Amino acid sequence: NIFFVMQALEELVRKNVLFYDVMYFEWRWVVSKIELANYMSDDVVETVKGKIRDLSGDIQHLLIVLSYMPNAVDVPILKSMMSCGDFMFETSQTRDLLKEASDEGMLIYSIEAGNYAFAHDRIREASNEIATEKDQNELLQHMSQVLLEEAAQRGPEMEWCLYVAADILNSLPYDKTSSTDLIGLNMKVSRIAKCRGSMGRENELLLKALECLHSSGITWKVYGITLEIYNALILSEYYLGSYDRAMEYIDQVLKNAKTRDDKLQAYLYQLLSKQEVTPDFPQGVKDGIKILNLYGFEIPATITTKYKVMEKIKLKAVLRNRSYSCLTKLPLKENLVFFLLSQVVKYANFSLELTVSTILSWKAIRYAIKNGMDSHLPIVTCFFAISLSNKGKLKSARELGNVSIALAEKIHDNKEISAFSRVLAIGAVLTQFQSFRSVLNPLMQCHNELKFVGGSVDATLGSMLGYFHSYFAAGLELGPLLESRLVLTEELSRDLNRPGFATSFQILLQTALNLRTRTKNPTELEGGAFREKEALDEMDGARKKMALRDSSSLRLLLAFLFWNEETMAQMLEILRDYPIKDVTLPRLHNRLCFTGLASFALGKKNGTESYLKLGQNCLSHFEHLTKYGSVNAKPVHLFMLAMKGPGTKTFKKAIDACAEANMPHLEAMARERYASFLREEGLVAFANEYITSSYWLYQDWGAHAKALQLSQQHDFLEHAKRDGGISTIGSTTQSTSFTFNTTLRTRNKMKVKH
Repeated sequence: NIFFVMQALEELVRKNVLFYDVMYFEWRWVVSKIELANYMSDDVVETVKGKIRDLSGDIQHLLIVLSYMPNAVDVPILKSMMSCGDFMFETSQTRDLLKEASDEGMLIYSIEAGNYAFAHDRIREASNEIATEKDQNELLQHMSQVLLEEAAQRGPEMEWCLYVAADILNSLPYDKTSSTDLIGLNMKVSRIAKCRGSMGRENELLLKALECLHSSGITWKVYGITLEIYNALILSEYYLGSYDRAMEYIDQVLKNAKTRDDKLQAYLYQLLSKQEVTPDFPQGVKDGIKILNLYGFEIPATITTKYKVMEKIKLKAVLRNRSYSCLTKLPLKENLVFFLLSQVVKYANFSLELTVSTILSWKAIRYAIKNGMDSHLPIVTCFFAISLSNKGKLKSARELGNVSIALAEKIHDNKEISAFSRVLAIGAVLTQFQSFRSVLNPLMQCHNELKFVGGSVDATLGSMLGYFHSYFAAGLELGPLLESRLVLTEELSRDLNRPGFATSFQILLQTALNLRTRTKNPTELEGGAFREKEALDEMDGARKKMALRDSSSLRLLLAFLFWNEETMAQMLEILRDYPIKDVTLPRLHNRLCFTGLASFALGKKNGTESYLKLGQNCLSHFEHLTKYGSVNAKPVHLFMLAMKGPGTKTFKKAIDACAEANMPHLEAMARERYASFLREEGLVAFANEYITSSYWLYQDWGAHAKALQLSQQHDFLEHAKRDGGISTIGSTTQSTSFTFNTTLRTRNKMKVKH
C-alpha cells in the first residue's frame, strides 16, 4: 500500500529514526529492525494521527471540522463552521489553512471542482478519531446549526447539509439536543432519502427518530408525531422485507391509535405482511373483507344471489346509464381504502372467487364515484376486467381494459402503479383482442419503468413473462437475441429472489434451444438451460404444480411440432386437469392452442373420446374469442377445425388465416399437417409442395431443428429452392409472394372432393 509506506516513512523522519545524510547523499537509519517496531505502529491510522498531532492547532481544528463533512464544502461555510469557541477565522485565514494542510499532504486541491478534499480516506478517519478524543459537543452543535441555516437559505441544492446535520446531532447525547427538533429533522431527512430511493438510509433515520422519541419519554404523548413515525416505519420495514419488524410497529399502532382512520394503514400492511410470510389468497380475502367491513363496506361472509342483484342495482344507479369511461373524469384524491380494495380484489381473483371479486369491484367503483379516485383504482378495474374475462364477458372486459389503460395514463406521475396497471390490462385482458406483436413494446416499456422505480417484483417479472409468451405466440424469429434476453431475465429473477419466475424463464429458454439447435430428443426439456426431472424433484406444492404446467405446455408444443404421439399423449394427461384460466393470457393461449391441436390429432387417429372432449373445450375457448374479434384466436380456431375435420377447405382456411395473422410458426405447422393429409389421399406431388413451403417457414421462424428433421424425412428437400426468396417473418400473405402464390397454385390444381 503506497499510502501506508509514505506515511510510515514520514513518521520515521519526524522521529529522527530515518534521516538523509548530506555528506554521503543517501538515507540512513539508526535502529535495528527489532527496535524499529518501537518507533512506528502497524496501524496506518495511528501513524497519520501522529502526523496530525505535530501540525498546528488551527490545522488540526480544520481537519476535525472537515472530517464530519462527507463532501467538500465552500470556504465561507467552512469558515462559519470553524468559528466556534476560542477559534475565530476570516475567509482569507481559512484559505491559508487549507493551503497549508494541502502542503502537508493532508488535503488535495481539485482544479476541476475548485475545492479541497482529503488526500485519503484514512486521513479523514484519523482526523475524526482525534475529534472523538476531546469533548466536541459545542463544536458539533455549532456546525449543525450552520448547516441547517445554509439548507434553509439555499434550498434543494444544499439538501446534503440536512443529512450531515442529522448525522451530527444524532451522534450527540440526548441532553445536548432538542428532542422535538431532532425528531422533526430525522423525519424530514428520511422523506428526502425515500424520494431519492435510498430505502436503507430512510429506515436508519426513522429508527433514530423513534429512538429519540422513546428517550425523551413522549411516545404517544405527542400523538401526531408518534403515529407518523410508526406509520413510516411500517412502510419502511415492509418494503425492506422485514415483515416481523413491520408487524411489531403495526401492533403498536393498532394498540394505541385513537380512530379507525388512524389504524387503516396498520390494518392494510398487517394483511400484506401476512400474505408475504405465508401466501394464502382465500384467507387474504376473508381477512381483507373483515377490514373493509370496519370501514362501512358491509360485505357478508356468504354472498347470496339477492345481495348480488342489489349491489348491481346500486352500481347502475350511480353510473346513471354512463359507460365505465366516466371513471376517467373523476378527481384524484389519495385514499388508502383503494389500496386495500385493490389487494382484496387481487386475492379474490387469484383464488378464483370471481363473485367476490365482482362485488368488491362494484363497491370500489361506487366508492370512487362518491369520493373521487385514488391511484389504485386502475388496479381494481384491471382485476374486474380479468374477472369478467374469466366469466366469458369479453365485451365488458375489453371496455374495462381500455378504461384501465386510460386511468393508468391519468396517474402517469405514479410510475409504479401506472406501469403495474398497464401490465395487468395488457397482459391479462387486452392481448385477447390485440395482436401479440403489438403488445411486445408496451410490455417491455412497463418492465423497464417498474425496474427503474423499484416497483412490484412480481409485476416487473410478470411483464417479461407476458412478453416472452407473446413472442412465442406471435411466431417471431428465434435466435441468440431472444435467448440472451431470457438469460438476463432469469438472472434478474434470481437476484430478486423469485425462483418460480426463474424456472419459467429457464423452461422458455430450453424450449427455444430445442427448436433452434440439434438435440437427442427435442421433445424433452433436458439441456443446458433446464433439466425438467431434476428441477421438479427439488420442488413441491404449488410451485411444482405451476412449473409442471409450464414445462408440459411447452413440451406439448414440441411434441406436436416434431410429431411425437407418445409425448403428446403423456403431456395431455398431465394438462387435462388444469383449469382453462390464467392471469398471463399469452401463456394460456400457447397452452390451449397445442392442447387443442394435439387432442384432435390423437382423438381423430385413435378415436379416443376423452381427447376429443378436451380438444372441444379448447376449440370452444378460441371460437368464443374469435366471435369477439380476437386476431390471435382466429388462426388457432381454424387450425383446430382443420385438425378436427381434415379437408382441403378447412386446411386452406387455416393456412390463410395463419398467414394473414402473420404467425409463420402456425402456418408452417398447418402446411405440414395438410401435406400429411394430402399424402394419405395419394396426392404426393401436392404434399411435397406443402412440405417444401413448410420447410422454408420453419427456417424463417428459426426452428432449424425442425427444418433439419424435415430434410431428413424428405430427400427432395435437399434440392429445394425458396420460391421468390422472400421471408415470411414480419410479413403477411398479401406481401409474401411465396406463401400466397403457393396457396393459389394449389387451389387451382386441386380438384379433390372431401
